[in-house]
Amino acid sequence: MHRKVRHSHPPQSARSLLHQISEVSHNPERERFELRVGGDLVGVLGYRIDDGPDGEVVTILHTVLYDEYSGHGLATRLTGGAMQYMRDNQLKVRPLCTFTKHFLDAHPGMVAMASA
Repeated sequence: MHRKVRHSHPPQSARSLLHQISEVSHNPERERFELRVGGDLVGVLGYRIDDGPDGEVVTILHTVLYDEYSGHGLATRLTGGAMQYMRDNQLKVRPLCTFTKHFLDAHPGMVAMASA
C-alpha cells in the first residue's frame, strides 16, 4: 500500500524573512537612507550633496549596520535601495564608502558616476 506524501516548501531562511520585512527610506533632512526591519532602524547610508563640474553630486560617505543584522545581505539591500533612488532621480554619485564602491563595481552602469 502506497501513501501519498505531501511535500511542503522548506521554511524560509532568516535572510529571506529579513529582506521581506525590511524597508529602505530616504531621510533628506538627515542626509541619509535608512533601513528598517520590522519598524526598527537597523542601518543607515549617509551622504552629502557636493557641487561638481557638471552640477550636484551625491557623495556616499558611509554605510552602517547594527552588528546583529550584518551577514544577511541587508547592507546590499540598503545600498541597492539608495542607488535605485539615485538612478530614478538621475543623480551622479561619488562613492567614498568602500561598501558602496564595491556594490557599484558589481553593478556597472546602475548609476551615473561623478567625474573625479
